Amino acid sequence: MADFRWKDCPVVIPYYGGKFELSRKLVPMLWDNHNRYIEMFFGGGSMFFRKRKSKFNVLNDLHNDLINLYITIIDNYDEFYKESENLLKSRTLFDNFKNEIKTIEYIDIPDPLRAAKYYYVIKNAFNHTVFNAISKEQEWHKEMLEDLKISRKILENTMIENLDFRTLLEKYPPKEDDMWYLDPPYIVAGERGDYYFHSLNMDDHKALRDICNEIHANKGKFMVSYDNREEVRELYRDYKITEIPIIYAGQLHKRDMKIELVITNYEPQRMQESLFD
Repeated sequence: MADFRWKDCPVVIPYYGGKFELSRKLVPMLWDNHNRYIEMFFGGGSMFFRKRKSKFNVLNDLHNDLINLYITIIDNYDEFYKESENLLKSRTLFDNFKNEIKTIEYIDIPDPLRAAKYYYVIKNAFNHTVFNAISKEQEWHKEMLEDLKISRKILENTMIENLDFRTLLEKYPPKEDDMWYLDPPYIVAGERGDYYFHSLNMDDHKALRDICNEIHANKGKFMVSYDNREEVRELYRDYKITEIPIIYAGQLHKRDMKIELVITNYEPQRMQESLFD
C-alpha cells in the first residue's frame, strides 16, 4: 500500500532524479494565476501530480514507452492490470523485458502488454532507471497496481502528447494565461549518455531558450529546472535564476549538497516560504 508521501504526489513511476521531493519547493513557486498548464518534458510528472489541477492541462514527453504507459492506464487500465498482476519478480523476466524495452523505440499506442513490461522494468530497476540492473530491494506486488487508480483519476481530462518539444510549441502557441513548466534532460546526464532515451545537444538547449523567449514575448509564464552549469546561466541571463540546494536521490555521498537552477520570467510568489520550509 502506498505511504502518505506518495498520496500527496501519486506519481505513476518514481523516476530516479525526478522531482518528487524537489516539487515540494517548486510547486509553491509556480505562477498561480493561469488557466492552462503545460509540461514540455513530463517524465515522472511530480509537479503535475503534486500541484492543484488547472482548468486545461497538457502533458508531453517524446519517450514513446512512457506516454504509452500513461495513456494505457487512462484508457485500458483493466487490460494493463491483467497483464501485470501475475508477473513475479524474476531476474530472467526483468532482463528479457529490459532488452525489449531498450531495443524497440516506437510502438502503436495504446499497447497494454508493452506498458506492463515497461512498468515492471521501471519499478524493479535499481534507482527506477531502465538502464540499470534489477534491485532486490524494490517492491513488486498487486497493491501497487491498485494504487494506480488514484493516479488515473488525476490524469483524467488531460491532454497527453508524444511530441518533440519544438512541435509542441507549434501545436500550443503561448498565451497570456499560460504556465509552462520545463524540466529538460540535463546537460550533465546528456554528456554521460546513461540516463535519457532522448538527450539534448547544445543546439537543442539553445532552441529551448528561444521557446522560453517566445513564451515570454506572448506574456505567458514559464519555469525551467536545470543543472547548475555556466552554459545554462549564460543562456538564461536575462531571466530570474533561483538557486535551490538539494541532495539528489541516489547520491553516493548523502551530504554532498548540489544546486538546482530554477529559471522563471517572473518573481516566484512564495519563493522564500518554499525554499526554507
